[in-house]
Amino acid sequence: MAQVVRAYGNPSRLEEYLPDRDEPVDRWFTASNSGNARVIARTIIDLAPAAPSVVIDPFCGAGSSATAARLLGIRFAGAEIDPVLACVSLAKTRCGPSHGADLPRPPDKHDEPQLRCLRLLRELQKEEGGGELSEDQLLADLARAPAPVPGSTVVCGDSTDPANWADLKLPEAEAVMFTSPPFYGDWHGPDVPLPLRAEASDIVSTATNRGRPDARNGPRRGYCDLVVGALQAMESVAVHGTAVVEHEPGDDGTGNRLAVLSERIRDETTADVVEILTTGDFSGTGTLSLVVCRF
Repeated sequence: MAQVVRAYGNPSRLEEYLPDRDEPVDRWFTASNSGNARVIARTIIDLAPAAPSVVIDPFCGAGSSATAARLLGIRFAGAEIDPVLACVSLAKTRCGPSHGADLPRPPDKHDEPQLRCLRLLRELQKEEGGGELSEDQLLADLARAPAPVPGSTVVCGDSTDPANWADLKLPEAEAVMFTSPPFYGDWHGPDVPLPLRAEASDIVSTATNRGRPDARNGPRRGYCDLVVGALQAMESVAVHGTAVVEHEPGDDGTGNRLAVLSERIRDETTADVVEILTTGDFSGTGTLSLVVCRF
């Protein structure tokens, strides 16, 4: 299939690229690679050739893609290796007003993971990536945000491991993968107090019935390795659809990896790179591009 390079206006300016601090639910916590949930939602609808049954993010971080899927009323399936961010994404994906109603009561060891994630988010306020929201504001967000979509889920684990995709129970119907993999090799999870990190690890172990590795202790892999590995893992569970992968030139000496990434996708997966969309310069490293594949 011929590969097309063209200009794309979504996002069109820096304010559209960055998370919206007024967006209910999404504003609870952001990571360094978080995007604007409404821009992501527009991109998904614009680039998908058919109505997707699920939005997938194999590097879901703090859940901007999860919020986008929620805005669209589409099921979300995400993977995230850092337990703190996995809890954030899980809360954005699955917490609704009923969990907000239970937030003020004392914790109980039998509380479901969604409620525990919401409590963790309350504690993460004013930490790195957190906002400065009161408990009342968190509850108000849940009241005015779209309802969680049944069947949405997040696992804490390595998205290049096919076993984690099996945990997500992905359908064979049309899917859209929208993701922003770590652009730089020195990425790690947010710096939060150790008790909160320990609580997050316990929550995700309960939520997925098995423990998962922490991002800080796992092997460091390059951007292209992560993208190709995630596509290969999806192929192993027979998912079909469109992948939209964000790319920025690395500031760690790797530079622009679009040519290398396209070649590796062609040679190491069954996916086709059909378009490379160039948007704008939103950081000091260069142009943000979207690599669009069919898999």
